[in-house]
Amino acid sequence: MITIKEAITKRDLKKFVDFPVALYKDCPYFVPPLRMDELKLTNPKKNPSSPYCRTKYYLAYRDGKIVGRVSAIINGLDEEKTGLKRVRFCRIDFVEDREVARALMNAVEDFARAEGRAVVHGPIGYHDLDREGLLIEGFDRLSTFETQYSYPYYRTYLEELGYEKDADAEEATYAIPKKYDDRIDRIAGKIIRKYGLRILDMPKRRMIKQYGEKVFHLFDRCYSHLYGTVPLRDEVIRDVLASFGLVARLELISVVTDKDDNVIAAALVLPSIAEAVRKSRGRLTPLGIIRIMRAVRRPKVVDCALIGVAPEYQNRGVNAVVLDRVIKGAVKLKVETAESNLMLVTNQKIRGEFSFTNGTVTRRRRFYKKEVGSKN
Repeated sequence: MITIKEAITKRDLKKFVDFPVALYKDCPYFVPPLRMDELKLTNPKKNPSSPYCRTKYYLAYRDGKIVGRVSAIINGLDEEKTGLKRVRFCRIDFVEDREVARALMNAVEDFARAEGRAVVHGPIGYHDLDREGLLIEGFDRLSTFETQYSYPYYRTYLEELGYEKDADAEEATYAIPKKYDDRIDRIAGKIIRKYGLRILDMPKRRMIKQYGEKVFHLFDRCYSHLYGTVPLRDEVIRDVLASFGLVARLELISVVTDKDDNVIAAALVLPSIAEAVRKSRGRLTPLGIIRIMRAVRRPKVVDCALIGVAPEYQNRGVNAVVLDRVIKGAVKLKVETAESNLMLVTNQKIRGEFSFTNGTVTRRRRFYKKEVGSKN
């Protein structure tokens, strides 16, 4: 018999955070988030999204053993933006058992109906910088640090429960050339002169302090029309910047401003710490920290975390300007490959802006939805 328990105490919330590490202990492709970050999110006093979100954490038990977990989120910013009354599900993991999947999603659906929400959708978290999307292709590849791995049966069981496709996203892998292509530099130079642009060149800490929030406000504007995005509050941005600064390399940061010092394009590319975090099982032990620092110092793989061009500068060649610096940096650091973040298949703008990079699609993710009715 499957029993569902809401995780409320610190002890139970730690079990919620630790379950996927145990579930995937023998999987070489699963990359856990940092345990300290996940524990922070379960604490309303520390989670910067708590002021506008209500969250439930559910654990599934069978014979006294945890066999699954899922969280349910009512996101006030999403409701303000879209006018839709719905519940997000996120952080879903379970053993290969249909009844466990059913019990977990029943808990989410019961919560949705009790709160007057007629739709459940996900996996999607607090905001667009959270882990999101269910892996449906690319099960034989190491996940990036920013994304969540899932076994193939997750998709099967969710679809059997009536969950249908809401949106699809892809991830791509790009080969980094051993030598820099001077043609990009020449194109970037022409665009810079034509529009009076400037590529920032200053120490990393100063750049983050002076321009970090401006960069994320730019991303917020670029992505505002995309599926599942909500406005990024300043407290969320500051929280992300604090983590970002620890693993960022100046050579892989590109910030472009106009003549009035407005940020009009940016790219944040990070050394991949996926393998380092996987080996440490998401814990920042002394050895885990050493592994991360090694990955940052000598990256062979990088993650294209966030890239954006202001709407008024799109389709004007500014993509070459913003990528010019990071490609040079990647070549200098002898990076071999780059992994993209999620790209919605319907987002033709981002595909058009960066089509010249010739990436190969290596993973696909799906967002699901289900009409569950409402008690109100």
